Amino acid sequence: MKKEDLYKEIGLIDEDLIEAAGREKIKRTNLPKKWIAIAICLMIISSISTASLAAVYYKNQNAELYIRYLTTENIELMPVTQYDADKFLKALDSDNDEYIYIAINRLVESFNNQKMRKKALTKIKPFMQDDNGKIADAAAFAVDILSQKFQSPYVYKLADDSIIFTLFNNYSDYGSQNVLWRIKENRLETSVSFSTPSMYIKEIIPSPDRNLVAIVTNSNKSDFVEILNIEEGLGSPELIESARVKYGAQKELTTWIRMDHESYSYADHLVWKNNDTLEFRGSLSYEDTALIENVVVSYIVSRKELTVKEYGE
Repeated sequence: MKKEDLYKEIGLIDEDLIEAAGREKIKRTNLPKKWIAIAICLMIISSISTASLAAVYYKNQNAELYIRYLTTENIELMPVTQYDADKFLKALDSDNDEYIYIAINRLVESFNNQKMRKKALTKIKPFMQDDNGKIADAAAFAVDILSQKFQSPYVYKLADDSIIFTLFNNYSDYGSQNVLWRIKENRLETSVSFSTPSMYIKEIIPSPDRNLVAIVTNSNKSDFVEILNIEEGLGSPELIESARVKYGAQKELTTWIRMDHESYSYADHLVWKNNDTLEFRGSLSYEDTALIENVVVSYIVSRKELTVKEYGE
């Protein structure tokens, strides 16, 4: 079999390239044979590379990207770091007050591990006498939880014999960590984690029968109020924005809802009128805060009934 026939058989060079090479050989009879052989080899390599690139292209075309839902784990591109109590125990030996403060609060998460809980208690107790007030307060709270006394004013006992609390109590001028923790049947778990802009938990107010809990969260721009039935895993609508929209409709005020969910509205004087009804005063913002309406908001949980009246009516 001639070389040209061989190349055709394996499909590496097309007809035109072979004919062109032949014509070149006729025209330049004085060209050394080794150079002709090199030229043909280069054409073969070029053809192989082209074929390979084409194969990769078609493969990529068929492997279409498909993502159903982006989770935290997805966008981290690596496994999420697991809780490491030893890391926080070591941080207690630091000279950095911020590290110590963070470590004391995070070590409360060791509650479910009896051995680690005892270690944490031993290491944290001396900090109850610390000169730094925030560290001393954090240590007192952590010891109260880890020793299972549950006598701190930051612990809220519910009707189902569970307790709820936040960590990093009053670490900011705006409030505490935006995670609500729960201990039931001697097991600690995350009950509710609030997303932005609810960056802090400002108040926790159980109903008189302790079946429901009013939670006030906030950013540095707005307050947010929700009522939770933690045992049943149920929650009300966010009441301040709901009141702002309803009152705006009553008064024919234009109510724009911002994409960042900030309302520049606030709540105070929250009180349970009975086991089913929460009432509070609200300062509701309209026209980019140019207009502030002071109102009284009432929400009846069983009826899902929201009432908004002008303050003083």
